[in-house]
Amino acid sequence: MTKIAIIGAGLSALSIAHLLKDQARITLFDKARGVSGRMSTRRASPYCFDHGAQYFTARTAAFQTFIQPLIRSRLIDRWNARYVKFDGEKIIERKDWRNDEPRYVGVPGMNAVAKHLADGLTIHLKTKIASLQRNLDGKWQLLDESGSVHGDFDWVISTAPSPQAAELLPTTFQYHDYMRGIEMRPCFSLMLGFSEPLPIEFDAAHVTNADVSWMAANSSKPGRPHPFTLVIHSSEPYAEAHLGLDRDIIAKHLCAETSRIIGLDVATADFKAVHGWHYANNAKREPHQVLLDRVNKLAACGDWCQGGRVEGAFTSAVNLVEMMKENSL
Repeated sequence: MTKIAIIGAGLSALSIAHLLKDQARITLFDKARGVSGRMSTRRASPYCFDHGAQYFTARTAAFQTFIQPLIRSRLIDRWNARYVKFDGEKIIERKDWRNDEPRYVGVPGMNAVAKHLADGLTIHLKTKIASLQRNLDGKWQLLDESGSVHGDFDWVISTAPSPQAAELLPTTFQYHDYMRGIEMRPCFSLMLGFSEPLPIEFDAAHVTNADVSWMAANSSKPGRPHPFTLVIHSSEPYAEAHLGLDRDIIAKHLCAETSRIIGLDVATADFKAVHGWHYANNAKREPHQVLLDRVNKLAACGDWCQGGRVEGAFTSAVNLVEMMKENSL
């Protein structure tokens, strides 16, 4: 049976593993402590934060079919948020998501979907793959940062962000130069926990003309713990200009910016933490093909193929698997 190594354990990687599990022996590798990639959830008792992807839509028939069992089992639920859009400090749009396109979240955290998909798979966590090499039989071996060698694999698929995939995959990869041309931008995620709810008139908000781009009362999502929480995402320009700055300084600035926008002092939060996403979104919101090199048996895909959306991660996995099956793996 064909042996496949997948770099990453987010939705793209887990979807590929499920779609190919009957035709190949799959092993996943991820540098993180848990599965989920950007569908991550951080817990700091009694608080809970979805500090990556905030929600997702289901616009394709394939993804709608895929999530239906998870909806029935209540691992996914609809988030009927009070939505607003800010231009600076001014609200310029309001919506009730009950009456709009469904937005979904994992329950009790965004990572619930990934945890469910990971069940029964062979996954090496806290394992950062540093390089690839071929053995004398032409099989791929993966070397991790600790010096351990993992192999031997017929195929290697990277689901990492395009800049990281370009660093890892060898220059013989047919699409290496193409992948290097796909730029991605960073984002900070500020997590705030409060002992008492803030009197805000929204659950989710996009923001323009500010160093903040998104605000959400994470505790308003279905199945979340009761303590009030806010998740704040910075704008990409702010993150790009300050990526190396001390996280306490980042937290202070984003707190001040959020307080200015909503007219309430969020610096009183009982819990504060900042996470830096180095590769949050594509610099250009345009679709990219999944990358399949049949000669070298290397491939790359991810949400960066489809504009950074959760559904895009799944779609890229489906597209890649279809191409691999056309080649009989």
